[in-house]
Amino acid sequence: MAAPQHSQLADVLAAFDIGQVLEVRPLGGTAARKWNVLTDRGRFVVRRRPDEFADADSVGFDHAVLRRLDASGFPVPCPVAALVRDDGTYEVLRWIEGEPFPDGDAEAIAEVGSFLARFHNVLAGDFPAGKEGRLREDHPDLMTPYLAAFSDTGLREQLSLVRRELDQQLYATLPRAIIHGDFHPGNVRFRAGHVAALYDFDYLAVQARVRDVSDALIFFASRRQQPLNPDDIRSLTQPFVPDAAHCQRLLAAYQTVSGLTDAEWDALPWLIRSRWLQMRLRGSRKVPPAEKVSFVLDSFFEVINWLDNEGSDFFQCLRRECA
Repeated sequence: MAAPQHSQLADVLAAFDIGQVLEVRPLGGTAARKWNVLTDRGRFVVRRRPDEFADADSVGFDHAVLRRLDASGFPVPCPVAALVRDDGTYEVLRWIEGEPFPDGDAEAIAEVGSFLARFHNVLAGDFPAGKEGRLREDHPDLMTPYLAAFSDTGLREQLSLVRRELDQQLYATLPRAIIHGDFHPGNVRFRAGHVAALYDFDYLAVQARVRDVSDALIFFASRRQQPLNPDDIRSLTQPFVPDAAHCQRLLAAYQTVSGLTDAEWDALPWLIRSRWLQMRLRGSRKVPPAEKVSFVLDSFFEVINWLDNEGSDFFQCLRRECA
């Protein structure tokens, strides 16, 4: 067996009834520690849940949703077991694999839209208990604590704008579903243009479904200067410009399954602004302290300026084309 990447990993694996361990390999990502574990009973993912999602209610909610998705035919890693230890909460999921997102592939981009709509339809009601009252990851209340080092940068004004225009007005009117909450190419795998696997469900919660749609536009239908590497937080949070043809293709495919409401169309540019703030402010938790300010501010206003100067016309055109 390969050397464990965690001093207690061997004990954790021994506590799970998953068979004789043959191989252990670390898996990528920017948050939870996880491992690809091969046993004589098959291949599994073993992961240490982030502390903020390690409580029993969150685990129960996530596993109930995964079982519903699995029963509905979605390619998700069905949960096997969970274990609470002094050093954290661990879980075992069935292994499921696919290939990286083929950037710019028209068929794959359309598949993202229709897949996400089907995902939301299956999770549009009968919500399990466990995550009531959770704020979405980009809620202004969760981002405010990160503003102390940015008093004269315009970030506080941007956050106030999101709070006033989105959270105090639009957000409460948006259709709800259980959303994935972190829908990007690191968590979605493909095969022959179709979604073959969906991963990482810590941010599952009952929220506005169009919050996932804004993620899809940012991560699957936008242009970047460098290829996106989901295992590198700087690559994952680099500036982007939504691509009109890609966005139209994705949104049209979503609407073949479930039409967007007028309020959802109005909310999309605000959710993109909010998510961009979150990507940099909350994302700064994953870089060394000395690099946090430069991480947050590097080319930050390129996206804001696009939203201010071109965003309104861009989304009005998309709305007409997808009607």
